[in-house]
Amino acid sequence: MPVANIHIGPAWLWTAATIFPAVCILIVGARLATRHAQRARFGPDDWCMVPALIIVLGMAATILVGVGTESLGHPTPKVEGTSQLAASSRQQTITRKAFFIITLISTPTLTFLKLSCVFFYKRVFATGSGPAVNIAIHALTAITILWGCGFFFGWLFGCGTHFDYYWTSLENQLKCPADLAKINLSLAISNFLIDFMLMLLPIPLIASLQISKANKLATLFIFALGGLAVAASITRMVIIVEELDVQFAMTVDPNFASTAGIYFIYIEACFALCAVCLPSLAGMFKLREVQNMIEGFSMARSNLSRGSLRSHGSRGPGRSRTRDHERLGSHRPSADDIESMFDPRGHDGNGIHFAVQKGDIQMDSMHNAENETRDAIQVTKSVNLESSRR
Repeated sequence: MPVANIHIGPAWLWTAATIFPAVCILIVGARLATRHAQRARFGPDDWCMVPALIIVLGMAATILVGVGTESLGHPTPKVEGTSQLAASSRQQTITRKAFFIITLISTPTLTFLKLSCVFFYKRVFATGSGPAVNIAIHALTAITILWGCGFFFGWLFGCGTHFDYYWTSLENQLKCPADLAKINLSLAISNFLIDFMLMLLPIPLIASLQISKANKLATLFIFALGGLAVAASITRMVIIVEELDVQFAMTVDPNFASTAGIYFIYIEACFALCAVCLPSLAGMFKLREVQNMIEGFSMARSNLSRGSLRSHGSRGPGRSRTRDHERLGSHRPSADDIESMFDPRGHDGNGIHFAVQKGDIQMDSMHNAENETRDAIQVTKSVNLESSRR
């Protein structure tokens, strides 16, 4: 099934547009709070996260408006008497506006995120890494800035100053001086290539660090989480390639195709924002306040576990003793189960006879023995023989 033909419904859009903003705010806030707690000055990599987060929130708001007007995530309404190229409706207009806006603002979002990643590499790896690393970092910085500016203005003025061509009809889009589909395709391909270079750059630098293999793998895993954003970028690229197929474009539902493109553009931005913040958040667990909080949770959990064990332990023997008394009340031990023991230290010199039952601890009432002397006392007591003999 073609990716562009995936029907992403309102539920998926509502979930993504409400949950991801909260997650992104939490992660960016945790990053800035960690840097502040470390008493470190905010660098360019930190400041780039602020506009990126604001634009991501704008993308989420655009999606919510599109879903609320029953445009995004809904099939294209049929317009009688017009061709597919000239067809236009309120839902189609809103969907096309949403696609234009999100495609436009996603470019600076991804640019800020890429720059944050490059500046982080510069802060961590540039010192003492040799001129080659510095050249690579400066080259990636220049490429990212040119990429962001070029595609932002290229998409904004793709139809000159006729901005309404983007959302009125497909027929008007074909009048644009620039090929909008090819702009989208080149944007997606170049975006993937830059992300791929950003993922490859830290691998040899991390491998050369004087740390254990386990720490190297853990660090590489954190950086590799950026692959989630790359996967979303690839999906976006596949959708654009499929839409370039004229025969496929005539059979696919335009609203669902645009919704799929919007969804994966937004998911890519959210994944990229989270992935870029993760390396900086690694230092959060070394803060004394965070360690104290984790230790407090561990102690509370341990106390709850101990309390639960005490509760079970106190109830268990009580129920066992109750059952034992009930059993002894209805059935006395046989002669084979009782061993007679004599203690010569009786108060009257006649001694005391103890009847000790083999088995678990059980206590029966004292009674006078008919077969013993009148002054003797027969006590039926059950103890564990092995423990009593020790």
